[in-house]
Amino acid sequence: MILVVLEHDGTRLRKGALEAITRARQLSALGDVSGVVIGENLASVAEEARRYVGTVYVAEVGAYTAEKWAAAAYAAAQRAGAKVVIATGGRQSRSWTPRLAYRLGAGLLEDTLETSTDGSRVIASRYSFLNRVTEKQAAGLPVVITAKPNTTPLAEPQGEGSVERLSVELPAAKVEVLERVTEQKKGVSLTEATIVVTGGRGLGSPEAFAGVEQLADLLGGAVGATRAVVDAGWRPYGEQVGQTGKTVQPNAYIALAVSGAVQHQAGMNKSKYIVAVNKDAEAPIFKIADYGIVGDVHQVLPALIEATKKLKD
Repeated sequence: MILVVLEHDGTRLRKGALEAITRARQLSALGDVSGVVIGENLASVAEEARRYVGTVYVAEVGAYTAEKWAAAAYAAAQRAGAKVVIATGGRQSRSWTPRLAYRLGAGLLEDTLETSTDGSRVIASRYSFLNRVTEKQAAGLPVVITAKPNTTPLAEPQGEGSVERLSVELPAAKVEVLERVTEQKKGVSLTEATIVVTGGRGLGSPEAFAGVEQLADLLGGAVGATRAVVDAGWRPYGEQVGQTGKTVQPNAYIALAVSGAVQHQAGMNKSKYIVAVNKDAEAPIFKIADYGIVGDVHQVLPALIEATKKLKD
């Protein structure tokens, strides 16, 4: 049996959950696919999820902590008899999947690009060395896998599965959540976006990001930022792309006044197409860009916005 831990936003499944389901189906030689939704007020999410998997386990454990998620995933894996557990890759999953792997006595394959099986093992590929090298790893069963976002086709519905409530024995709390502040962000998630528009310190001011936001909105994309921008307090940390931020792999990555240091490239250099705008013709970003514009971003960005508007009219 294969268990998918289904990421959601509280009302519906996230794109990453549908990618994880596809990964599970690709390993169908190892068993049927079930899923678990974890959190609180999960009725609508479970109703959607049962269209994709045979059984949906519902674990109402309250607000997120790594210990709760690991305990809920473990309980679901035990109930399902799962030898393979798949989750969406990301910062949150990196905090609880090692705990789950330890409890299951399982191997851990993180941020995988693709997975296959020879019947007794799971073979996976992933990026390493700042995304410059693709390596292969293998692990016997049981195994916990995380799927790197934007690397796998989205699953399609396949019928009507059942829903089962799951009783979870929660560990003694080591962390107490005193307050939860949710960032109010419109548009698509940065890690799930097919188009990302990123601004760098060369924009000159936080006010200049109004143009970045406008272009991203017109393209149906997400706004990203470099570490220098985030450190300066111009944009929130949740938008940081790079080695110490988020890793994105959109169809199009538009870098505006981004120099392209190797640490930033580690978070975006696997984008399908990279478009760079920078006044420095020797900027490192141009070495990996598919299309480059050498010019003043304050002149080029308005022109890009106007051209996009015309294309949409």
